[in-house]
Amino acid sequence: MELNLNHPYETGLEQVLGIFLTEDHILGKNARLGARNVSIRELVRDEGSAKLVFEREMQSSNEVPGILASFHREWNRIRQEEHWVCKDEGEWHCEFRVHIEGVPAKIKGTMRLYGDSAACSNSITLDVRCEIPLLGKKIAKFLLDDSRIKIGQEYQATLALL
Repeated sequence: MELNLNHPYETGLEQVLGIFLTEDHILGKNARLGARNVSIRELVRDEGSAKLVFEREMQSSNEVPGILASFHREWNRIRQEEHWVCKDEGEWHCEFRVHIEGVPAKIKGTMRLYGDSAACSNSITLDVRCEIPLLGKKIAKFLLDDSRIKIGQEYQATLALL
């Protein structure tokens, strides 16, 4: 199952990318989201690339259906890994993976941050897969719906911190 979103910013590309890859912003954004036990495992950036690995505990945005409750707890340990590459002066691409401890699903995606010194946009594609017979599509749909809400909340938190 796939989700496509676009988030516009009335701030330049370099400033937005800098915010995405700044420890204070990551911690501040997660505090606004209600995450707990946030830990930045790796954060490196040079002129043409960046890598971010962080972990956090979060609650589901929606009520977990009974049939999925055995896979989803009240607080879930999440590990996110992002690999950023500069394509040219006005564009950065990111491939990311999200692992939710104890949940048998694969969550991955891409971001394309593009623009100039005045404004930019972040195009996000998220792909959620679960191969469990009979339950796989329900798990993937729940995770996709939950991710849609969380990505929207992260966008609003980023706007507030800019």
